Amino acid sequence: MGEGTAEEARLLDEVLSRLSGLKGVRRAFYLEQEIREELRRIESARSMSIGPLTVHNDGVLECLTRRHVACIVKDSAFRPPPAPTVVLVDESGKVVGRELIGGEKPEAAPGEKLIFLGKDFVIFYDGRKSTRTRFVLPPIDFDEVRAVEGTERVCSSSPSTDGDVFLRRSVGLPDDPKLATILVGFDSGGV
Repeated sequence: MGEGTAEEARLLDEVLSRLSGLKGVRRAFYLEQEIREELRRIESARSMSIGPLTVHNDGVLECLTRRHVACIVKDSAFRPPPAPTVVLVDESGKVVGRELIGGEKPEAAPGEKLIFLGKDFVIFYDGRKSTRTRFVLPPIDFDEVRAVEGTERVCSSSPSTDGDVFLRRSVGLPDDPKLATILVGFDSGGV
C-alpha cells in the first residue's frame, strides 16, 4: 500500500470496512506488493489455449494496475455480479457470447441464432466463421467501493483457480471449494 496521508488511510479503512460488511464476505484484506507481483505472474501465465480458444483474465490484470488492491473471500451468500464475468470475443473484439446473469433470457437479434452452453452461457451466432475467438474475463465495476468518496477507477475480477489458491495460502486460509476470492482494485483520487 505504501505510505500515504491520514486521509488516504481513512479511505483505505473505509473501503475495507465496506467490503468486510457485505453479505457473504468472510474476509477482506489488502494485497501487499510481493503478493500482487506473484499473482500477476500466475495470471499472465494462465492465458491459455483450449483447442482453438484462448482464455484471458483481463479483469485481474486490470485490477493489479490500480494503486490499491483489496481481496475478498466470499461464500455463496454474496451478491451476483452486476455484469457478465466471462465473455467470448472474436478477432475484431466483438462480443459473440457471454455469461447469463440471474436467469437472464436473451433474445436473438435479426439474423442471429442463440446457442446455449448449459443454462449460464449463450453464443450469438450470425453465420460468420471466426478463427480467433477467445474467452475474456473482463474487469467488472464494484458499486460498493465506487460509492466511497475519494475512490477512482474501481474494478473487480476473480482470479483463476491457481490464483485463488495462491491468494488463500498467502494469508493462511484453507482451500475450501465453497469459497472464492474477488479482487477489487481502485485508485485514491485527491487524497
